[in-house]
Amino acid sequence: MIRQMSRVIPCGAVPTSGWFGDWHWRRLAAWSLALALMSLAMQVSAAAVALRGAWRPVLPHESPASVQRTDPGMREFNPRRLHSFACGKHACWILLWPDGGRWPAPPFVVEVDAPGLQTVSFFPPNAAPQTARLMSLANAWPGMDRVVFRVDSARADEPLELQIDPRGLIASPVSFAVHTIAGYVRSDMRRTAFASACFAIMLTVMLMAVFFCVWQGDLTYGYYAIFVLAYAVILAIQSGYVAEPLGLGFVVAAPRVWGRMATALSVAFAILFVSRFAELHHYAPRWRKYLLAYAGAVIALTASTLLPVHGMQAFVRGAINPLLIVGTLAVLVASMLAAVRGSRYAKFFLVGWVPLLLVNAIGSAQLYGWGAGWALGDAAAIGAGAFEAVVLAFGLAERSAVMRHEHNQARRLAETDPLTGLSNRRAWNRRLAMLQQQTRLAGQPLSVLFLDLDHFKAINDRLGHDAGDGALQLIADVVRRELRDPDEVGRYGGEEFVVALPGADAGTAMQVAERIRQRLELLAAQDSSGATPTVSIGVATACGGMDTDSLIHRADRAMYVAKKAGRNRVVCDSAAPGDGVTQARQPSLGSESA
Repeated sequence: MIRQMSRVIPCGAVPTSGWFGDWHWRRLAAWSLALALMSLAMQVSAAAVALRGAWRPVLPHESPASVQRTDPGMREFNPRRLHSFACGKHACWILLWPDGGRWPAPPFVVEVDAPGLQTVSFFPPNAAPQTARLMSLANAWPGMDRVVFRVDSARADEPLELQIDPRGLIASPVSFAVHTIAGYVRSDMRRTAFASACFAIMLTVMLMAVFFCVWQGDLTYGYYAIFVLAYAVILAIQSGYVAEPLGLGFVVAAPRVWGRMATALSVAFAILFVSRFAELHHYAPRWRKYLLAYAGAVIALTASTLLPVHGMQAFVRGAINPLLIVGTLAVLVASMLAAVRGSRYAKFFLVGWVPLLLVNAIGSAQLYGWGAGWALGDAAAIGAGAFEAVVLAFGLAERSAVMRHEHNQARRLAETDPLTGLSNRRAWNRRLAMLQQQTRLAGQPLSVLFLDLDHFKAINDRLGHDAGDGALQLIADVVRRELRDPDEVGRYGGEEFVVALPGADAGTAMQVAERIRQRLELLAAQDSSGATPTVSIGVATACGGMDTDSLIHRADRAMYVAKKAGRNRVVCDSAAPGDGVTQARQPSLGSESA
């Protein structure tokens, strides 16, 4: 049951352009090759003996001693190739013997690779039978994804006798091997280390997804986190990793229940993830509906096995794997269609998903006797899952960077005056409040300039709004050139501009304002069209516990004093609100009507 439940296809993503350049593609290729080679290395056998084998169904009331290699019903098979022993309502006898030689000197081990939940029994010569399952190894050696029995005595080339009981399950294809003790220990350590590294990668990416989900408030990452956890649980149950080395007894006690739950969750959240990640609602809306309906069908079918309905277990066992294969094809078609129609993230998904698709498709085909030569088994599935997780780590970074850039761009647009490129009123007020807090803590002065263009309405009426827009852009450029990096300039509204000068006292602020006024006065005198206005500027400096609104009001009041005094001049408001104007700079060139 667990093996067919594991054929859920994970989702991943790799950028195809932009940030994800050729260097990153080479890195992914290196990861892919490394994981493939490691997966292959985990399967390198330390078997010292070439094997031959034969099998037949167990007959009623038959004892192990009565089973012979010469029995008419025996069918030979290659023990090193995957084989499904489907004996109907019966268990199967398995006989193994050395091909053209003798057994090695005991003790050695005989292993059954990838038995799933099938029960395996070993009948050693002159000893009590030993029975075990992948996650119930009381009578067998610990081993990941295999059941291993110790052989303490063997007679010449007499067969080793085993029994496999697949009743109530889809018969998982298995293979056999004989190892020396040292060879088995090395092999098991390699497998366990490889699987542990792969599961660590998947767990790390899951935690990254949770972080991005919380940080950015994007459920896409949350869907992936749940999916990758569920898929890792499926692989851990299928390979026996939950029992050895994890020793999770509560999962071992009910592997089918946990497997069904993990399958339902992985299907549902994988489809929710790809639906949002590949933007199927935009690029393939009809296929999105199909996939969501399919996810609901898988969940309903899985949940139905928990009901006490006669025959439901057998029906689900026969239906779930074909249903998952159909769903795999549907996800593939939908994501390919979205990619063709321009979904950037559908291409991400396909790059990370296709390798695991191939591994799972081969695994599903092996349940029906196809692909018996593919012996990588669960190591390939675990390695492909880790590769998909590595790909998605890049995809998460890419998606996060893009979303962050779009968010910052939207914020900049919301805070920027589109005509002049300066901060708008709201953004400048917020920045002024920050500067006031900083200068107050540092014991520094803070001054504000309030600028208003002279006779701006006349320019619009006489020369048109394009000329008025040009005048606004000109003053923005002039003010920028006269300021330091810490200074903040913004468009306050209409023809009004404001400048915050942190660390500048009233005298310094007056000098800055006068440079701006003189610069515009000179440009206005040189412009025969009259499209360049002069400017009236009010200056105010914070004192005591003055708030920003009061500071702006004082600078605005000083600007109106400058207007009433004839325009094209700088006026400084006194420190005390009732003291009025204390200092003014008169125009040095041109006239007040310039």
